[in-house]
Amino acid sequence: MLAHLAILAAVGAGFANAPWWFWLVAAAALAVLAVTDPDKVHPRYADGGSAELLLVSGVYSFTAGCLVAAGAFAGGRVLASLVFS
Repeated sequence: MLAHLAILAAVGAGFANAPWWFWLVAAAALAVLAVTDPDKVHPRYADGGSAELLLVSGVYSFTAGCLVAAGAFAGGRVLASLVFS
């Protein structure tokens, strides 16, 4: 639910013509929510291999969050331009 609210906030920020960097804040929030999800399976290895896996997972989560947040922000901007033109 928090991820949906972050995406909705990015759309609203784009619609309200917020600063361009707001989608980065939404992307960071989505990445933190993805990494700290208690329902997600986090593998553990006895040799300490989970650190690399967590790093790769974090980079993947941030990249996916950036794509989703930037798309939502751009969608809000497009929606504002259609409504107010």
